[in-house]
Amino acid sequence: MKGQREAKQEGGNRRPWIIAGAVVGVLAAAYIGTCAWASARSAILPNVSVAGIDVSNMTVEQAQNAIESAVEQRGGQISFALSYEDIQESLTADQLAIDSARSAQDAWDIGHGNFFAGGPQLVGHMLGMSSEAPLALPEDDPALLALMDRMEQAVNAAAGDHGYQVEGDKLVMTKGAPVVTVDWEAAKAQARESLQSTLKDGLGGPEDGVTGNNLILFASQGEVEEPDFEAIRREVYTEPKDASLDLESMEITDHAVGLDFDVQQLKTAYQNAKSGETVTIPLTVTQPKVTKEDLGGQLFKDLLGEGTTQVSGSANRKHNVKLSAEACNEKILLPGEEFSYNTTTGSRTASKGYKNAPIYQQGQSVDDIGGGICQTSSTIYYAVLHTNLEVVERHCHQFNTGYVDPGMDATVFYGSLDFRFKNSTDYPVKIVTSSYDSNGNRYLNVKIYGTNTEGVYAVPKSSTFDRVTPTVAYVADPGVPQGTLVKDRQQNAYTGISARTYRYVYDRDGNEIAKQDMGPSKYKMRPTTYHYNPADGDPSTWVNGQPGSGTATDPGTTTPVDPGTTTPVDPGTTTPVDPGTTTPVDPGTTAPVDPDTTQPPVDPVAPPPSDSGISPIDPSQIAG
Repeated sequence: MKGQREAKQEGGNRRPWIIAGAVVGVLAAAYIGTCAWASARSAILPNVSVAGIDVSNMTVEQAQNAIESAVEQRGGQISFALSYEDIQESLTADQLAIDSARSAQDAWDIGHGNFFAGGPQLVGHMLGMSSEAPLALPEDDPALLALMDRMEQAVNAAAGDHGYQVEGDKLVMTKGAPVVTVDWEAAKAQARESLQSTLKDGLGGPEDGVTGNNLILFASQGEVEEPDFEAIRREVYTEPKDASLDLESMEITDHAVGLDFDVQQLKTAYQNAKSGETVTIPLTVTQPKVTKEDLGGQLFKDLLGEGTTQVSGSANRKHNVKLSAEACNEKILLPGEEFSYNTTTGSRTASKGYKNAPIYQQGQSVDDIGGGICQTSSTIYYAVLHTNLEVVERHCHQFNTGYVDPGMDATVFYGSLDFRFKNSTDYPVKIVTSSYDSNGNRYLNVKIYGTNTEGVYAVPKSSTFDRVTPTVAYVADPGVPQGTLVKDRQQNAYTGISARTYRYVYDRDGNEIAKQDMGPSKYKMRPTTYHYNPADGDPSTWVNGQPGSGTATDPGTTTPVDPGTTTPVDPGTTTPVDPGTTTPVDPGTTAPVDPDTTQPPVDPVAPPPSDSGISPIDPSQIAG
């Protein structure tokens, strides 16, 4: 019918938007999928290199190996030089502390840092886009710093062209003459940048090619204008440095003479001078305490102190003494360094070769790993007492050892008690230990070597007081045959002693120059112990030494009796039984070997009061 309108289709105008939305969704999904794919990749992106080394599609480990291989093969052929006028210093790439692991990681980080940026970067690199990471070098690379130092010293040595000169202990400067100064901080930054370019050219070029780069340094120059006095001081200033012994290479490092001057003094003198006039100011010259020549000729040339002790006891104990002494042998301490016995020997364990031998534990002698190692620490302390070295930490034993004079021992317990002394000289010192047998006896010898320029030596002397004679104690033991007494051969008796040690220091002519108080020592008394059968009754109650003549005690409640003044009973018919199977470990009869018998005598030491105000070491600690 004419003029009839067609009915409009419902929703006909939304189709384009649906199609567009679908397209956007597909693209978004593809984009996110690409980003997820890039993020999940474990390999470096395509077309990525490190200083010219292609590491495309490699893992971090593979890239690190490729970098190390390239540096190893070509590093010696890549040279980098600094030049100023006719002065030149250089290095090769294989001298640099290149961090290949960090370099490989930096390459992998390209395209892996941001999830939503990773996809486009991956696609871009697949389509030909490229990226490059530099070789990672430490901020203060030792080889580069050494190169800069050599260059700076060489430039400073040509001071005649710089308007000033160092002449002995004076700085001489002519007003109006050219003053040349190099900005070494800027030069260092420029050198790092140029070095990366050199590495890229060398590592990314032909394998058999030799690559080099020469960075020319420029200096500021002034003829009429006032010079940069602070820059001049930076060029002249030298930190004093002692020669020292490198413990790894065992080579002696060079010394340096310190140089400095008053900037304001130079500035004032310069301003007051006329053009062309020469001004002179003094330099502060600081000589090193130890020069290379001194150290080279005097290293370990003097015996500072020595100590020798006789080693008794079981074969295991002698083994432990020797093993711990070997751990300390050839130990070198630089000036100011401390020796720690526990740190040097480490924990005493069976895995390190230590064996069971008697130790002190809560007043009793028991077998444990490392028994006897305190004799080594004590012998070292005894040697140190014959030097002027500073003692930092020392503790006495529970009981008097007998292998050194009272007050000259040093007990140790790993993690608690240590023996430490400090190299308080200006030269290195060395500990030398040796174990040897002579006339059927074992000995431990300790020598301390160093440099004794003044001829000073020391003699230790101890005085004893408050001696307590061992008493007698009885312990009930059903295993002992009736009518007998059995002496305890494991828990040997010890006399209680208090001691105080002094160290007398003499000059080379034998004149006393110091008397050093090394502190008090207090050793406990331990009684002579006998075991008896409880059926015989407590021996302290026996009449005429006959068992059973007194009132027997209940063995269930019997504790060791210390009768104080009670004298051991002559058993008569009740002869004490020696089990014979237990070897006593009592070094008490061993006299210390004193190498200083030719030393001048010292004054006797007056005994201090028994209550010195200083608490003795906790006797519950364990000691070898």
